[in-house]
Amino acid sequence: MTSTQLRLDPASFPVLVEHPARYSDLDPSRRIGRDALVRWFEDARVTVEQDAFGADLGTRLRGEMRLLLASVRVDVLAPLRVAGRYRIGLGVTRIGTSSFTYSYAVFAGDECVATGESVSVHATGEGPAPLPDAVRAALEVLRVAGEPSPRPERDLPVREAYPFRLDIRTRFGDIDTNRHVNNVALAGWYLDALAELHLDVLGYPTGGPLDGLSPSSLSVQYLDEVHYPGIYQLRVGVLELDDDSVRYACGLFDGPRCIGVAQARGAHLAHSGDGDPVELAAALEPFRMRSV
Repeated sequence: MTSTQLRLDPASFPVLVEHPARYSDLDPSRRIGRDALVRWFEDARVTVEQDAFGADLGTRLRGEMRLLLASVRVDVLAPLRVAGRYRIGLGVTRIGTSSFTYSYAVFAGDECVATGESVSVHATGEGPAPLPDAVRAALEVLRVAGEPSPRPERDLPVREAYPFRLDIRTRFGDIDTNRHVNNVALAGWYLDALAELHLDVLGYPTGGPLDGLSPSSLSVQYLDEVHYPGIYQLRVGVLELDDDSVRYACGLFDGPRCIGVAQARGAHLAHSGDGDPVELAAALEPFRMRSV
């Protein structure tokens, strides 16, 4: 088990941030979407960094504190609904030379309904830079026991290895104060690509793919900045198929250059609106990753 799976008690986190669920957080299944949880983690991160070491918007815009997200992961353990309020537990599991790792858990009451992890990098215009002493000291106060989870594979950068393709044009609303596409928007792109693959397999039903096909886990690594305006190519392939689940690989490309990767895991058995089971394992076989 990973460290985030072991820490399921609110009392084990040094910070608990109250977070209401909003109607706009819901996905078509009427549950909190995976991209919404990525945004919740960002909200908690920004709140803690402002309080702990003064990384507010002013210091970020002046370049005095530039923290870039290198990766984020979310794992849904139970349905999250719009009713009620949630608490996000946050702690630091690793402090490196220029980067550090947050661990998250989302609680409905005392029940842990989702976990996650992210890696932030302190950077200057020249690239990664050592963490300031004041930041390092503030992060030590947020330490929790455990080790970060192993990073997922990122050795799939060849565009032609992914059999499914989706072109995406950046929108002005996707960019953030750093003037590049925000990490939450990028997480949404990968979820969009999986939905497009499911639509292709299902024959493009009205209303979108079946609810049960949404991934229960999503892990994203941000390899380079994504800019506006621009048109990028998102690729998807199947890494594994077993009796119950499917694991996907996604790659984001600027021409032939890989600028982001993601992995997701979900079910390949869902139910139609009539309640009939729909098994997609055989239909996903042609989308396995290619050898190139």
